[in-house]
Amino acid sequence: MNGTAGPADRDRWFHRPLPRPGAGLRLVCVPHAGAGTAVFRPWADRLAPGVELIAVRLPGREKRLREPPARDWAALAGDLAAALDRHVPAPYVLFGHSMGAMLVYETVRGPLGRPPARVLLSGCRAPHVPRAQPAIHDLPPERFRAGLGRLAGTPAAVLADPALMDLLEPVVRNDIRLAETWHHPAPGPLPVPATVFWGTADAIAPPAAVAAWRSLAPHGFRARRVEGGHFFPFLPHGHNPHLLGLLDDEIAPAPTSRGSDGA
Repeated sequence: MNGTAGPADRDRWFHRPLPRPGAGLRLVCVPHAGAGTAVFRPWADRLAPGVELIAVRLPGREKRLREPPARDWAALAGDLAAALDRHVPAPYVLFGHSMGAMLVYETVRGPLGRPPARVLLSGCRAPHVPRAQPAIHDLPPERFRAGLGRLAGTPAAVLADPALMDLLEPVVRNDIRLAETWHHPAPGPLPVPATVFWGTADAIAPPAAVAAWRSLAPHGFRARRVEGGHFFPFLPHGHNPHLLGLLDDEIAPAPTSRGSDGA
């Protein structure tokens, strides 16, 4: 596995937009395909004062731009697990959206010395559920970029900038390849309790595909309904107040016992 236990390795993997050294809990957030730590910056000062947000920086983006993106799940999950064990003290909760949720699953199912107290899986089909949309990762550049536009997760200004897309496309395409080919016909269970979040208009991770996580959560399961499409956590202004309210509920020291919102 890459890296050492020093500050440089910590800062390579993790970004703390609002450091809270005395926090009683860390919310560690893994981004969706092609995204970096910046997508979680608007969340940091909206969390409860006793919670510190830590955003995961994956290879191939931001200060890791010169690193090649991970080609397979095993290597990426193993490296992230090692970084979590080195640099993130317990207790912590692990959140992932879309491809990020897939990486959360792969990471907690591997050799993780200090597992999270709970996983929060957002906008993600269960691993044994086939994808709901046609694959785009192997399309030629023009059609691939058109497909990204339909997903609504890439800003139009970025898609319209050929030089910027030439820089970003290899990482985005690789991430989407990992996400679109992710499938476990007979997946193993999660080792910790799970909460799933699903968007009411999400065509990529429809309600039934998200609800299927229930069979993989023997230690506890909750489902939370959020208005919006696939990128519901980040809209309309970089954060979704309803989702952040649900997150506060999920990561409180004594989570409420409210029933599931259904999925």
